[in-house]
Order: sequence, then C-alpha cells, then structure tokens
Amino acid sequence: MNGYLLICCCCLALGSAVCAENGREDAPVPVEESRVPVEGSREMARLSGLVPALQAAESELAELRKLRKAAATDAERMEVEKELDAQRERVAQLRMNFRTLAAGVEEGKYLGEEEQEVSWQRNLEDIIAPVSSGVRELTSGPREMEALRSELAKWRERKGLSEAALARIDRLEGIADSEAVREELEATRKLWAGRVDEAESQIEVYSQQVEERERNTPTAWNMVSGAIAKFWRSKGMNLVMALGAAVVVYVVFRRGYRQLTRLSPFHRRKRNGLAARGTDLMAGALAVFFAVLSAVVVFYLRGDWLLLALSIIFVVGILWASKRAIPPYVEQIKMILNIGTVRQGERMVYEGIPWRVDRLNFYCDFSNPDLHGGTLRLPVRAVMPLHSREPDAKEPWFPTRCDDWVLVGDGTYGKVVQQTPEQVVVLQLGGSRKTYPTADFLTSQPENFSHGFRVSSVFGIDYGHQGISTTLVPEVLEERLEEELYKLAGREHVKSVRVEFASAGASSLDYEVLVDFDGVVAPRFRRMRRAIQRVCVDVCNERGWVIPFTQITVHEAAVAEAGGERVG
Repeated sequence: MNGYLLICCCCLALGSAVCAENGREDAPVPVEESRVPVEGSREMARLSGLVPALQAAESELAELRKLRKAAATDAERMEVEKELDAQRERVAQLRMNFRTLAAGVEEGKYLGEEEQEVSWQRNLEDIIAPVSSGVRELTSGPREMEALRSELAKWRERKGLSEAALARIDRLEGIADSEAVREELEATRKLWAGRVDEAESQIEVYSQQVEERERNTPTAWNMVSGAIAKFWRSKGMNLVMALGAAVVVYVVFRRGYRQLTRLSPFHRRKRNGLAARGTDLMAGALAVFFAVLSAVVVFYLRGDWLLLALSIIFVVGILWASKRAIPPYVEQIKMILNIGTVRQGERMVYEGIPWRVDRLNFYCDFSNPDLHGGTLRLPVRAVMPLHSREPDAKEPWFPTRCDDWVLVGDGTYGKVVQQTPEQVVVLQLGGSRKTYPTADFLTSQPENFSHGFRVSSVFGIDYGHQGISTTLVPEVLEERLEEELYKLAGREHVKSVRVEFASAGASSLDYEVLVDFDGVVAPRFRRMRRAIQRVCVDVCNERGWVIPFTQITVHEAAVAEAGGERVG
C-alpha cells in the first residue's frame, strides 16, 4: 500500500514540477525585460521619501558614536554600544530599502547562498532535489505574494501604532511642567518619529513589490498555454522518446525470445514443463526491466534530471511495494509456472461447465469447443481454488451440439438450437423455445437422441391366447412391425426390431417391443412410439386376438357353517 502511495506522490510531483517550471517561466524576470515602465516622478517621489529617514538615522548614528567617546564609565559605554548596534542595523535596513526601491531587484535574491551541507543524506537529497524543488516552487508565487501582503499589513499596523504614540507624546509635551520631562519626551518623540519613518520606508518597498508582482502575474489562459508549450518542448518530447524506446526494446526483446524458443530444447521437449514456463516468466520480467532501463537511459542522455529522478523514485516505489506484495502471490507464481492444481492442456470444471485449460498466465484462457463463444478469461487468483485433470481422448466437452435432439430431465423434447457458456435453447415441436442456464441443463441429465435411440413399448393380449403366446404372437408382431416401420422411417434407419414375451400380468400376457432407430429419425421419436402401438392393435384386429382391459372380479364364498348368509 505504501508503494502505491509513493507512486501516486510521484505522479503528483511530476505535474507540480511541470507547473513549477512554467511558473518559473512566467515569474518576474530582470527589471530591464519585464517591468512595466511607470512615471519617473512617482519613482522619484518614493525615493525622496526614503532619504530623510536615512539621513536622520545616520545623524542619530553619528550622535551615538559621539556619546560612546564621551562615556565616562564602562557601564555607560556598554549601554551606548547596544544602542549603536541597533542603530547600525536600522541604517543598513533603510539603505537596503532605498537600493531595492531604486533597482527594482531584491538583494536577497541576488546574494542568496545555498547550503553547503555535506552528509550521508546529501546523495538522497540530490536525487529528489528536482522533485522537491518542483513541489516547492508550485506554490512559490502565491506564497511569496501572501508573505509580501502580510509584511505590508504588519508595517501599516506598526505605522499606525507609531503615529498614535507620536500624537500622545505631542499631547503630553503640551502639558509638561518641567524641563526634564520635556527633554525625555523629546527623546521619546525622536524614537517614535524614526519608527514612523522606518514604517513608511517598509510600506513603500512592500507596496512596490506587491504592485510589481500583480502586474507580472499571467492570466489563466497564458499560464495554461505556456505550460503546455513548455511541457511539449522539454518534458513532453523526452517522455515520448522514453516511451518509444521502452516499447521498441520490449517488442524486440519479446520477438527475439520467441525466435529463441524455437531452438530451445526445453520448449521443444515439453512446452508446458517447469523449465519452459520458468524461462518464459523470467524472459517477461527481463523484457520489462530492459524497457524501464531504456527509458531511464533516455532521460539521462537528454539531461532531464527531473524525469530521471521521478523514474528512479517510481522504480524504488515498485520495488518497495513488491517487497510486501510478492509473498502472497507465491501460489499464483506456481500456477503460472504450470506446477499448481490447474495445469495447461488439462480439463477443469468452472461453475458446472467443463473447460479446457489453454493458457496459464496472469490472465488465464480457457475454451470449450462444443459451445458457441466457448472462450473464458479469468485472473489467476480466481483459478487458485480450482483443480484440473488429464482429459480422456473420447470424452465429450458437452453432451449435445447444435441441431441435436434431446430429451431433458423435465420431459421437454426438442432440438438444441443454441448452446453458449450462459444458456442452452431447446426448440420444441410446434415452435416453442425453452431456455436453460447451461449449468442447470447439464444437471438435468439430458438424453441425446441424435446418435441413435431405442423406443420401448409394452403391449398385452388376453389369457385366452396362452397357447400361442410365446411362439406365434411374437413372430407375427415382429414381422408386421418391421414392415410398417420400414415404410415410415426407412429400412436403413431402423437398426433392429424385437418383440419379446415380458411377463404374465394380472389380466394380460405382456410383450415388450424394442425398436432401435438411427439418429436421423430423432425428430419423429414420439411418432414412432405411437406407430408401434398402432401396429400392434392392427395385428390383433386382423388375427382376432383379444386385447384385455383391467377388470374387477367378485367371487362368491360359501359360509363354512350351516345356516350362514352368502356375502357377494
């Protein structure tokens, strides 16, 4: 799971890095190229407003230096030194503000220094530096703008506080009743007046920077079009070349290996053996490895360090995910190697239907030659619980085929007009169709008549013909049945006709008529059964043989004792 998250992060980083590069393309460039000219008087007015504050700060710095020289004790000198250091920083800040406003370029950007840390983490940082830089710069513009506005708001607040303090000091000076208080108030007033000047200086600098960035911010359309153009000029072309190289390497490797398998003794001896399957699996893994390696080499030769870093992170993520993902798939790998419970070329039953195992891989292929659309593809994990066995050479893959006549277990008789992995459709005499789910059709034990069938019928005559019941009667019936059935079905389609004495029943002497037909007569199966009964009746009529019917005979029994009553 962590590996998949890492891969997702890589994809996000790629998008962010591309956007960041386009953002850098649209970012403010040196002032000579991108800054929109403004009125010289406005710029000069801003610079003129900073000069008095700078001059006042320098004058105060000079006064502090004089006080340091005139200090009588070390304690006074140390106190003046602290004020002197603070004043130096203030003068340096004001001068930097003046230079920034005059040049239009922040000195921090020009003088920025990179960290020179050397440690064991440096190598990893070098790899992910392009990605992290892209992620960081994705929001650099909005973050910098927000920081400038925050600083501007802070200095405006400070200016308001300083002006409020000056107003309060002016009010107190008006009611001061001693010279000492007025001197301290004057010193305090100078402090807060300097802070007002400092705040105004900072406000001018940050206002200019905010205005400059707002003017140079591209529109959404320009940003999107620029991003697409920049991506295609650099990253897009590199990606196309890398993908093309990966596809070419993969195809060439696979085709070369396919040619080698024709000469391999493992494949020629037993293509589904362990050695052959193991070699195939290893070849597939090597093809993927070299394809990925070719893409990485393209990034390296093109000098695209961002995509190179992303590809390395992607590979590391795949390896990290495989560390936990491979062990649960050991059984699946055994299945792919053709040493599991289901083996290639054997017969298995899936959801009640027999299938031939054609191919075992991450997706397994199965087929049933007797079904229309009889192909099936399953992931290897769905095949894990199944079992297969060696099929018999004469074993059918399905009990029927299209156009076969069948008698289904529920009594339905008709012709199979469609059989697929999902359903079997039986066309009955008269035109009605009955549909069965394929698995249910198999469990109903259908009887196929298209390869030949037997019609068995029972016929009885009266006990009055007992003398000829085992000699003449079977011969006459058999001879007449052959004659009539040959006319109805054709001599070549009637395989045999037999009439055998079956039993002496309760009220008749019963015969069993057995007629074997060719499968061509299957559409007339029920007609043949009716014809057998008709012929038997005709023979009895011609010969005067009585056909009995079920009857109840009431017998009279005399009462054993004299004087008893007769019961009937």
